[in-house]
Amino acid sequence: MNLNLRDLEYFYQLSRLRSFTNVAKYFRVSQPTISYAIKRLESYYDCDLFYKDSSHQVVDLTPEGDLLAMRTNEILSELNHTKKAIHRSSMKDFKVGFPPIISSYLLSKILKEEESLNFLNALHMIYGGSNELLSQLLNGEIDSSLLGSLEKIKHPELEIEELFQKEFFIIMSDHHPLASKKELAFKDLLNEDFILLGEHNIHFTAFNLLNEKYNHSANAVLKLDDAHTIKELVRKNLGISLMADIGLSEDFKHLVKIPLIEADKQYFHINYAYQKIAILSESEKNFLKILKTLK
Repeated sequence: MNLNLRDLEYFYQLSRLRSFTNVAKYFRVSQPTISYAIKRLESYYDCDLFYKDSSHQVVDLTPEGDLLAMRTNEILSELNHTKKAIHRSSMKDFKVGFPPIISSYLLSKILKEEESLNFLNALHMIYGGSNELLSQLLNGEIDSSLLGSLEKIKHPELEIEELFQKEFFIIMSDHHPLASKKELAFKDLLNEDFILLGEHNIHFTAFNLLNEKYNHSANAVLKLDDAHTIKELVRKNLGISLMADIGLSEDFKHLVKIPLIEADKQYFHINYAYQKIAILSESEKNFLKILKTLK
């Protein structure tokens, strides 16, 4: 006897809804159709999956049924992801998550170094914070994503390639009293007004990690989502900022970047992630190949 995928789908819904009647309505089939499917599965696995109830209104799983329900959920989920992956592999277009500060840096590098930009026609950029994009990637809403992190990241469902990393610097106006320093300790900045990228951003996480050492004594007076605006405010000496070198490639007139002392150094890791079951399209393979040449 062969295992029938549809029987597993009927069984899984019955394990959730606990009613033959409701499952029959869900699939728009007759109630005996569900009953026969369960009998076939019980014959295949040689065990009872449900405690029998002659009314067929409410059913409870046996321990064996509990086990099969858990595994069936995994199987159906995996099959659904595989179906999406196969469909995406045949598509020329692909959706890639881009944290804004990473996109600004990488796209400027690509535009400078690539002679042919035809691959951009197939690229749909989805903007968001790294945590938000990670969730979308795991849910299959996007094909792959650039992700920022403070350390190397791993996930059992994802293939993650670290592209490069950039150091965090203290950014201040060249008129600031500390502007001539060769390096700075975070403890020497606790009385400064920090202007930072928002809470969903890795930069804010880096600031919090440093600030934890000193009972959160440092003051974040303003949190924005635009690095350009932050640099304008810092340029006017209205505060200082903590920013990775990835956000400092342009528009740096009248600003200085000062490294932190060794004990306080933080690094921004730039990663490219996609599901392990994904079959990358040729367009996406070419895009990843280009990313690997950038620093």
